[in-house]
Amino acid sequence: MRRFVWCLAAIFLLILICGCLQPSPQPAPVATPVPDTTVVPTRDPAVPRQVDFAVTEAGPYLNITITGGADAADMVAMNIRITNQNSQNVQRTITSPIIGSPYIFTYRGVADASVVNIVGTFSDGFQQTVLMYYV
Repeated sequence: MRRFVWCLAAIFLLILICGCLQPSPQPAPVATPVPDTTVVPTRDPAVPRQVDFAVTEAGPYLNITITGGADAADMVAMNIRITNQNSQNVQRTITSPIIGSPYIFTYRGVADASVVNIVGTFSDGFQQTVLMYYV
């Protein structure tokens, strides 16, 4: 029985020594707060952007061209949505649109577009419907 008590005491002493000799844990790194990178509009969003378009229908083609406007150079993307007379939607996103470059939509038969809706995205992140054209 005495051996058992001495063995328990030796085991307890070993556990105590091993625990005391371990290095202390490293402090947890503190997360540095990241500053908010929200884009602040540089212009009043209440003032509408101006981009001019020309939309023409010829046979099986629907031609959309950016003709200019005060804010045409600031437009970085445009989302074109054409609603046809049969309620079918044709959608196309154009990144880096070029002033004067035609964007042509081809139909199998006669072009049957009824509404052309273009939403422009500008360099400051602002989005606006720049054309709502009823064919």
